[in-house]
Amino acid sequence: MHHSQAQLNALQRPKLLIRAARAAIGEFRWSRNLEVKNMEAGGVKLQQLFDTLMEEERRLNAERIECDAAYCVRKHIRTLTALMVIAAGLAPRQQAA
Repeated sequence: MHHSQAQLNALQRPKLLIRAARAAIGEFRWSRNLEVKNMEAGGVKLQQLFDTLMEEERRLNAERIECDAAYCVRKHIRTLTALMVIAAGLAPRQQAA
């Protein structure tokens, strides 16, 4: 997951947004925060999930920058938190509660 960690480190987001996502890691649950069904801990599928979440994060960040009325900071924090959990090597199965 070094590639995933490098991608996250390259993001330039507001410090408050990053702090909120980090704070949410302890409370994050796949079943509650994101709909992840039939996701295995295998590297390829986990990487696909990471890539999908990165695309979503980029879309959310674009909405944030444009001050789009559809922007949801809660969803942005959840997405960033999920990315951090994956980059830390915690698979969805390990997080399910």
